[in-house]
Amino acid sequence: MDSVVTTESVARADRFDHWAHEMEKVFGGLDSRPATEAPFRGRATSSTVGLLRFASIDAGPLMVRRGARAAAAPEKSHYKVAVQIAGECVVEQDGVSESLAPGDIAICDTSRPYTFAYPGDFRTVLMLLPRLLLPVRPETVRSITARRLTSKGGVGAVVGPFLRSLGAQAGTRSDAAALNLMDGATSLVTALVSEKLAEAAPSVPQQALMARIRMYIEKRLSHPGLTPDSIAEAHCISRRYLFKLFAAEGLTVAGWIRTRRLERCARDLAGAASAELSISMIAARWGLLDCRHFSRVFKSVYGETPRDYRRRALTGLTTAR
Repeated sequence: MDSVVTTESVARADRFDHWAHEMEKVFGGLDSRPATEAPFRGRATSSTVGLLRFASIDAGPLMVRRGARAAAAPEKSHYKVAVQIAGECVVEQDGVSESLAPGDIAICDTSRPYTFAYPGDFRTVLMLLPRLLLPVRPETVRSITARRLTSKGGVGAVVGPFLRSLGAQAGTRSDAAALNLMDGATSLVTALVSEKLAEAAPSVPQQALMARIRMYIEKRLSHPGLTPDSIAEAHCISRRYLFKLFAAEGLTVAGWIRTRRLERCARDLAGAASAELSISMIAARWGLLDCRHFSRVFKSVYGETPRDYRRRALTGLTTAR
């Protein structure tokens, strides 16, 4: 269900404090300050789409900072994707500072301090994307965080309107629709990140190639026939070179595929939309056909069997409702 934060019915002197307190509930760990002495006004609608969190904000001048202590919290490991709709925003992280105009997109890593400064009235859509959903290493994404990613061309021209539309929708989606929309939003952001990495590091083609390979794997996780050979052939490289690319990042091809499949299974096991599916059906959906092997590997990673994990997750979901 969507929630709304507004200063309309709050006394002028208390408006910003009210705003900061309520927005803290949405994002957590934020230090908000007004940018002018004029009476503050603001309205924000927040919603969830699967594991994604959205906030559509229309407000007056302010500055928002996430400090080192809050950024260090492991449960806050997300990417914040900002789509500027109106007004200006100056985004800063890791010493990089850029100005966003309407139509621009920027990404910040919430595990590190960042600042969003709005010098005038503005409108924006913010999306919190769990880092585990983006199939690109955080160290690689770091080269484009706080950079202006325009939506006026390339993949950004699709990403901006899509995220803006998701942020503006009322929370009336079914669980199944929410999962599909979440996958769509994640795929688009992944495509945008891959495009910008290729532009930012033309002298390091391996990074762009790895981004394409990760996207290829992500789209084919449900295929039991996804193998190093099929991946290498699709990218016109040798199996040995494919292994070398993953080894350079401390990974193995099979290990990466297994990790991403297990994460998808864990998501489905914890979701009400898949409650009627058997555990073996969920595993098979993501290319894991040996149910006994799946159960052993899942327990080794998550510390409990798929059955226990599902029971705990669904019980918590029912209680939250």
